[in-house]
Amino acid sequence: MACELNPADQRRLVAGQLAGVLFCGVATYGALTRPGFDLNRHAVSNLSLGEGGWTMIAAFVISGLLTLLCAIGLSNILKEGRGKRTIPILVGIYGIGLVLAGIFPPPACCGFPAGTAEDQLPVMTPSAIVHSMAFMLAFSSLIAACFVAAARMGGAAALPSLAAGMLMPLLVGLGMSNLMAPGIAFFIAAIIGWTWLAIVVMQLAGQSVHPGDPIPAHQP
Repeated sequence: MACELNPADQRRLVAGQLAGVLFCGVATYGALTRPGFDLNRHAVSNLSLGEGGWTMIAAFVISGLLTLLCAIGLSNILKEGRGKRTIPILVGIYGIGLVLAGIFPPPACCGFPAGTAEDQLPVMTPSAIVHSMAFMLAFSSLIAACFVAAARMGGAAALPSLAAGMLMPLLVGLGMSNLMAPGIAFFIAAIIGWTWLAIVVMQLAGQSVHPGDPIPAHQP
């Protein structure tokens, strides 16, 4: 017999989906409108700097908090099966990483924001170091969540999680090695991550509504 999700948990899951819309929307708008910003030279997080940077800071922090709400919702609906504790924890860590990345801005570089020398390289201040660590924490936890979710889903339902789990580290690696413009690589990886979260929320919610679906039980 199917059961309905608690309305409060439904709102928490929707919060995770809205987080991606908010983050990608603000980042895309900033990338297209902020003078001097170029994804070929700058990461999306650089939009946190300079005049108007508060909008990207807000996007990081609010989307992170919405993701934490989503993690709580996932924790409430995943009563059994593989990843019932691990998935919410990893999604929650992703949210924490986003909040930290918003609170601690990256360094100015390469002509952005206005007034920054074109040849200025990033200076790793304490704030920039925390930002970089938060970036790695967020992406690492999200990638791990992809593979845990894939193991839980199994079969064709696991394909979105497997694809996201492989594409995100590939893009981050291409960006960090400068084989691809880091700003473009990281932004595409972020879009993939947010899309994955929206998809997996629907999948996990569907499993909870239809508890007869096969899920390996008694797993962390």
